[in-house]
Amino acid sequence: MKMRTALLLNLILVLSSASADAREPLEDEWRIPAPPAPDPVAFVVPSGLYYVTDTYVADVVATSDATTIYSTATVHESTGTYARVIDSVDTGASSPFDGMAFNGRGALTNGQALAGTYYENFVLTAAGYVPVSIVFFQDDSETRRRQAVSSPTVPPKPTASPAPVVTTTQPRDAIARPSIAPQPSIRPAPRTVRAGISLSPDGPTLASAEVLRGRLVQFWPRVFIDNVDVAIRSWRLLSAQPDHISAGTGSTQPLAAQWIRMPVPGASWSLRFEIYSEASPAERLEAEITVVLRSPALVD
Repeated sequence: MKMRTALLLNLILVLSSASADAREPLEDEWRIPAPPAPDPVAFVVPSGLYYVTDTYVADVVATSDATTIYSTATVHESTGTYARVIDSVDTGASSPFDGMAFNGRGALTNGQALAGTYYENFVLTAAGYVPVSIVFFQDDSETRRRQAVSSPTVPPKPTASPAPVVTTTQPRDAIARPSIAPQPSIRPAPRTVRAGISLSPDGPTLASAEVLRGRLVQFWPRVFIDNVDVAIRSWRLLSAQPDHISAGTGSTQPLAAQWIRMPVPGASWSLRFEIYSEASPAERLEAEITVVLRSPALVD
């Protein structure tokens, strides 16, 4: 009897604990957890975009004999910007980007627009790739035609009658001596010495160059003897318009110059150098290059 009573009590305790666990859920427990936030949408990368490692410096116009070459000077540096090709045009062809490049688009002497390539520059911001400017890289040339010189017509010479043969008798002891024509004296051809300024150590010498405001540009004094490049002994800057220069004198190193202030509209500046070469250390040469300043500068 006692055994049955103990079993009954244990059964009552088990049933009471089970009913206690079977409670109604609280109001907060009915809420469904919110789904995770979606990943942010990735930036849209413009087609053909690449990281810039060669930056525009200036438009270059060089003349060699009868040929004029239109090219673009660059400096190898990483500016943190991006670019892409947006149009390539031939000589005289029009482009929807004409008039939109900050450096413009030049023309040949006959008025035709230069051939080259348009690039669009971008910077990466929190909102994505933002276009900031368009630049034109010119790549063209032209050769002037030489004018033909007509030579006057020379009338034929009249035929002369043969001279009569005259026989002379020389004494036996006379010795015939051949006549010797005098030889002209040969003088060495004078050598040609010229000096000029380039934007690179082995580039063409230029009479003028367009540079960007705030851009540090290198100017290389050069000397040529009979069109052969010779070593520079020393150079000295005779003008002083740049806002910042690396040095006023030098030898094998170029002059690094930078302009911050803009000239009055339509005006240009010039750099004039005094140069001595190793091949002719006592001969003083001068070279000059005209500088046209453009603004705004390319965004870095």
